[in-house]
Amino acid sequence: MKKLLVALTITVGLHAPLAPRAQAATDVSLNFFYDNLSSQGNWVEVGDYGYCFQPTVASNNPDWRPYADGYWAYTDVGWTWVSYEDFGWATYHYGRWSNLADYGWVWVPGYEWGPAWVSWRTGGDYIGWAPLPATAGAIYEGRAINAQVDVDYDIGPEYYNFVDIRYIGEPVLRGRIVQPSQNVTIINRTVNVTNITYNNSIVYNYGPSYERVNQYSARPIERLTLTREATVANLSLQAGAGRNFNRVNGSQLMVVAPAIQKSQQRIAPKTVKTKIEKPTFERGWKGISNRQQIQAEMKKENAQNVPPPSFQPQKGRKAAAAPAAAAVET
Repeated sequence: MKKLLVALTITVGLHAPLAPRAQAATDVSLNFFYDNLSSQGNWVEVGDYGYCFQPTVASNNPDWRPYADGYWAYTDVGWTWVSYEDFGWATYHYGRWSNLADYGWVWVPGYEWGPAWVSWRTGGDYIGWAPLPATAGAIYEGRAINAQVDVDYDIGPEYYNFVDIRYIGEPVLRGRIVQPSQNVTIINRTVNVTNITYNNSIVYNYGPSYERVNQYSARPIERLTLTREATVANLSLQAGAGRNFNRVNGSQLMVVAPAIQKSQQRIAPKTVKTKIEKPTFERGWKGISNRQQIQAEMKKENAQNVPPPSFQPQKGRKAAAAPAAAAVET
């Protein structure tokens, strides 16, 4: 069978001191994604967005959504998405997602590893997350992202995956996600609490107060220690076997997170399915007649004023502190 070269790494714990960047000799290029994701889907060239990846499941299933097949753990770097999909080690921790009209969801590669690149909303009985969309020509990296992200990047209701807050601690969330047709109603009951920050070049994904969410979740939110594998070596694997490089080992979440080096030369996948010169992207507003009203309300939201659930906290859980969307934990 055909062999692929993939990166295996020496573990470096995020709870230990980290160098801001891996040494140049251990960096990898975008080919790291091109080579290791090709068996999971197709690469397409999309206007100014460059080469984008579409998983086979996204092209086969029009109802498929990013950040749906997995669960949320809380780690040293905040809310971290643990995916069950073999491509998830890359697509939920680097880059951004956008929904291409008449084509479906595509992933635009990025250079920064993060625990998850999502916008967060919570309030009342719901909590939800939406993939951060790509911008033409560049991925917005290297800067903090706050609770104005829905407004700043025009994220509409249909981008969100909402669940009843009681289910947020479950190990399988895909069956708990509310039908997108209900999202407009839920949007009006929630506020944006996104809080992605940087400290010594490490990305932290905060947002919903862990204490508050854990208080109302039927299951305690899993807390894991993140171990980042960042120094690459070569390993041969059989193509098509399928492997999610990120894995949970006891109380540790092991993630493959090499530094992706920007190349001065144009790098392309070996096979490109098609080229879409003038793409049209769905922003999550399709069929929503009161868009301007919703956007006006989004501008007024206060991340410090999260509406409480309609039910009592779980027995035995400590009372939640006031929501602290801007808090930085280490």
